[in-house]
Amino acid sequence: MRRLFALLVPSLALLPGVLHAETIERVVAKVNGQIITLSEFQNRQVAAAQAARIDPSTVSQFLRQNNAKLLQDAIDEILILQKAEDSGIKAPSAWIDEAIDGIKKDNKITTDDQMQEALAREGLTLAELRSNIERGVLRRIVMQRDVQPRIEASDSEVKAEYEKVKATEFTKAPTVSLQEILIPEDKGGLELAREVVAKARAGEDFEALARTYSTAPSRSHGGDLGQLNQGELAPALEKAAFAMPVGEVSEPLKVESGYRVIRVTAKTSGSTAPYDAVKDKVRDRLMMSRFDKAYDEYVAELRKNAVITLLVREVPLQLTGPIPESSLLEALEPLVPGLDAPAGPSSGAPAAAGSNAPAAAAAASGSAAAPAGAAAPPSSTTSAPGGSTDDEVTTTGQTGPQKVAPPPPPQQPPAQPPAQPKKPPSGR
Repeated sequence: MRRLFALLVPSLALLPGVLHAETIERVVAKVNGQIITLSEFQNRQVAAAQAARIDPSTVSQFLRQNNAKLLQDAIDEILILQKAEDSGIKAPSAWIDEAIDGIKKDNKITTDDQMQEALAREGLTLAELRSNIERGVLRRIVMQRDVQPRIEASDSEVKAEYEKVKATEFTKAPTVSLQEILIPEDKGGLELAREVVAKARAGEDFEALARTYSTAPSRSHGGDLGQLNQGELAPALEKAAFAMPVGEVSEPLKVESGYRVIRVTAKTSGSTAPYDAVKDKVRDRLMMSRFDKAYDEYVAELRKNAVITLLVREVPLQLTGPIPESSLLEALEPLVPGLDAPAGPSSGAPAAAGSNAPAAAAAASGSAAAPAGAAAPPSSTTSAPGGSTDDEVTTTGQTGPQKVAPPPPPQQPPAQPPAQPKKPPSGR
């Protein structure tokens, strides 16, 4: 089932939720003034844990290893979507409508009521779903416009790659399908083997003969060995098998424990897929192999001109709720080269910046472990002046977040004099 979870759930982490009262939240980072709140980051953690199918008992270890990567991804995605906004790029409404139609089709949703019920299970409204899809489209357009030209493969490069992998990836070895009868020396040996050959050539059922006379494990299957590729058989047996026509029964073949009689039931000849038939596949793979490096270089350029401030030293190593087993939302299309997206800006107001990179990619990135759940991305970001502090903002439906004085966290002891070491947070 094609679903939307991996592509869209991370975007939920950058959408304001439906709030019924003013909420005070801690800010994890600011990217050119745009904030990432702690609850948004925790949504991203849940998405990554679900995509990686993490056992609840190993969540802490998983987050310790991936928190830094998750936060860096959130920052980079905001930068990409800010780039789309600055370029005046707008997601075509028709693409969003098509995506929603695809969700309905793949999840067998036929009525508006069913769609509303499915969205309610995800904690989403239709407007929020459209906003998430829009973010995904915007990110794809930016990747298409700015990154894909860096990874294009020429015809000569594609041809060279095809020749390099042709023998191992695009060539099918000849095959032979066999039945066998194994007769040990001490249970009739050569004399019985010749009698079996005569019976088989006279028209007796080879499968029945195998069940009667063979001592090989294949006996219970009528001597059937299945389809075997050239190169998988012992040299002498392979030579005999591939030289025989279909339906022929061999002479007794000497083996270590006695004699083997074989019958060929089917054969295929080897083949190599021609270049023209697979060149698009080779080109896509070659471009994908270049994508990570080009993407890293691109976001590094965006970071150079960005004001990025980290406001906490560490983020939670436990999730705020259970890991969902499944979701309505999953990737419409993977973020890979070759997507058909418009390359230039379109008219109209730019879409709001947001986020949508696959959580699975972050979860499976294998990034180095960050000590004690540290969330600090690479050195292109800056920490808050004077050390790590916690900011808090109101997240009601206003035109922009309003900074408020942070009240002391519940049950927090009074601040210690400067000369005294700060007590580390619990759970580290």
